[in-house]
Amino acid sequence: MDFAIFGVVWLGASALAEWGWLHICRQSLGCLISNEGILAYHAFNFVTIVLLPIFLFVSGLIVFALLPRRAGDERPPHPCECPSRPTFASCWSVGTIAANLLLWLHPTVFDMQKIFAAQLPANNRHDLVIDVTARQWEWIFSYPQYHLRQTVNAAGLDELVIPVRRPVDFRLRSADPFHPYDIEADVIHSFWIPAFGIKEDVIPGETRNEYVMATQTASYRTNPEVRVQCAEVCGPGHPWMEAPVRIVTARQFRAWIHRQQRWQRSRASR
Repeated sequence: MDFAIFGVVWLGASALAEWGWLHICRQSLGCLISNEGILAYHAFNFVTIVLLPIFLFVSGLIVFALLPRRAGDERPPHPCECPSRPTFASCWSVGTIAANLLLWLHPTVFDMQKIFAAQLPANNRHDLVIDVTARQWEWIFSYPQYHLRQTVNAAGLDELVIPVRRPVDFRLRSADPFHPYDIEADVIHSFWIPAFGIKEDVIPGETRNEYVMATQTASYRTNPEVRVQCAEVCGPGHPWMEAPVRIVTARQFRAWIHRQQRWQRSRASR
């Protein structure tokens, strides 16, 4: 009888937890505006949905074993020590192996293959390349395809502008271009745009790539999560190491590029 009650409680708690988690997912999914972030989000949700019942089952067994027994009840205090222990152990072993194989295949193998495929040269021949340099405590953006060394907004602050629905190849470096005598004299940073749902560490002496495609237009003014934020503690200026981001249409992006090129020529002529 106790095992039947335990089973009913476990099934009910699992159903309630799954419903609550899916409700939270539906509300927070709208915050992501990149294909890669949505892929990672679905992978995380799948793992959570699979593991929630397992977590509740193990936790429930621990609580069940600690419950006081009725007087005269000669049954063993722990369900794993009942006469059917070999059957229980066999089912537990098979279930554990099956769960691990499932999570290894999906999302680990299948979703990682999609992410790795985006890095193949054949799939990113027409990507927008943006060089991102992290220094204490500033983000510097350059667009080598358009011969732009450092893009800034009207206030003279570093600004990142991305065209919507176009793959972007961020090439990430941690260095200080203003001190050429030791260009790698900096620390580890982390390139993070919260609205994209992914991030990548930026390490001195290395060049790392992050491939992203934005799915809708947005800006820092309308959504504070559309910003570059350092996600690795890098010194006293770490909390303020951020830069605004704008995701615009292809036409707006071309106009912005032309404007940046004019500004760069005017600065060079001074």
